[in-house]
This record gives sequence, structure tokens and C-alpha cells, in this order.
Amino acid sequence: MLINNEFNEDKIQSPLQYTWSIFKKKSAAIVSMWGVITLIFFALFADLIVAHEPSTQYAQNLLLPPYWMEGGSTDHILGTDDLGRDSLARLIQGLQLTLGGGILITFMISLIGSVIGASAVLTKGIKASILHHLLDALLTIPTLLTALILIVLFGPSYENCLLAVSLSLLPQFIRGIYIAIENELSKQYIIALQLDGATNSRLLRFGIFPNIIEPIVTLLNRIFTMAVLEIATLGFLGFGTQLPDVELGSLIASSIDLIYLSPWLVFFPGIAIFLIIIIFNVFAEGLRHSVIEGEE
Repeated sequence: MLINNEFNEDKIQSPLQYTWSIFKKKSAAIVSMWGVITLIFFALFADLIVAHEPSTQYAQNLLLPPYWMEGGSTDHILGTDDLGRDSLARLIQGLQLTLGGGILITFMISLIGSVIGASAVLTKGIKASILHHLLDALLTIPTLLTALILIVLFGPSYENCLLAVSLSLLPQFIRGIYIAIENELSKQYIIALQLDGATNSRLLRFGIFPNIIEPIVTLLNRIFTMAVLEIATLGFLGFGTQLPDVELGSLIASSIDLIYLSPWLVFFPGIAIFLIIIIFNVFAEGLRHSVIEGEE
């Protein structure tokens, strides 16, 4: 039986649905999305995944290689370190603290930075001028140097490490949001909204932010990448996580003397940092391209 579809109307997709329809056609982006979900799953449920406690020492199993190498054991899939601690358990704990810290920093910076950046660009006069020049001055200092100075003032600990990294990266996000909103304010549709009497909050919510998603995704990805690297760097230098807790940078630092005897103790944390950055960057790039194609 024939069905007359002459008067059937096409369903109009929302911007989010349309972006998803483009995103899911990109195989690399979908693979990276599942990689992001997997990494976050390991970070959230680390305590339920590993069979051994990260700090438990097995004196009879010192420097065991991974199970697929000669002398390895299935009880310790990635082997053990020089004190007999399970490498997989310590790696997952390191992933939890490094990845979790990077996500937390990115989330907090996005909230605080968006408010400050939007307020600065929509505020005129001496307040905006002071904030503008202050941000320019802060951006001349390398973020890692800023984090090192702050962590020396605060004292070495994981919480202080996150605070120092957040404060060092916040000016970059504020400046990025400031530029993105300022560029959008010169668009004709924004001028039309202003002439129509739209308030600043309504202007930001319905006019500006929906149209600067692409630069925001790029900015958030850069902040997250730098946060992960700085957390790992401070941990490697001994200013981050303190024993018995470990993160990926401190794992590398604690095993650097064993690199010739047991290279896997350095290789696995290093490859974990590499995978975190690559997977999140591919995901963000796929999302960015989907947003751009959706706007065309």
C-alpha cells in the first residue's frame, strides 16, 4: 500500500542534535569519545577495578615484570616496583589523580573565567582597563613558572598543586573568553539585539555564548592539556602529590632510577599521560569541527 508523504514535514533538529549527527559520522571522533568515557570510568571507579591496594607491599615479588614477559605473574598484570607494590594499582591511582585533577581544574576555570571574562568585556571604564592590563601582565609569565612560585608559597600537596595550576591557567582562559566575546560584540545581530533593549545577561545567554562554542571548545581543550602536563610536572618535581598517594608524574619520578632495570615502571605512566592528551585532543578537535560544520 502506498503512503502519500507529500504533506509530511521534515523534523527540524535542534543545534545539539544536528552537531551530534555530524560528530557521529567521524570515526576518529567516536573512537576518541569512547576513549574519554573509558578513562573517566577508570578514574571514577579506580578503587573497584584494581585487585590490590596501591600501597600494599609484596616482599616476595620485588620488581616483577609484566605478566606477558618472562618471570611475570598474572597476579600482577603490569608487574611490581622495587618495594613489591602492584604497578597496575598505582598506575590507575595515578590516572585517577592526574586526570581527575585536570578535569576539575578545567571545570572550575571555565566557570570562574567565563564570569570574569564576560564581566570585563561588558564593563567599560577604569575597572575594565585595570583588569585588561593586569591580564596582559600575568600572561607574560609562563604558566609553569607561575605554578611553581605558587606551590612554593602554598607548600607541596595535591590540593595546593591543583590550586596553583588553576591560578596559573585562569588568566589564559579569561583572556581567551574576553577576545571571543569582544569579537562577537561587533557582529550585526548582536548590535541589533542591543538596539532592541536586550540586557547583558540575555545578550550573553541567547546571543553570544551559543555562537562562540567553537573557540570555547578550543580554549577548554588547551586548558585541560596544560593542566594535565603541569600536574604531572609538579608531581615529577616533588611539589604535587605526596606519599602514599601517587599521580602519573610522581610515578615516573619514583621509578626514574630503575629505568634500565625495569623500564616498564617509567613507560606505563608516560604512555598514560600521552594517551590522555591524545584522546582528549582528538575528541575536542572532532567536536570543534562538528560545531563549525553545523554553523555552515
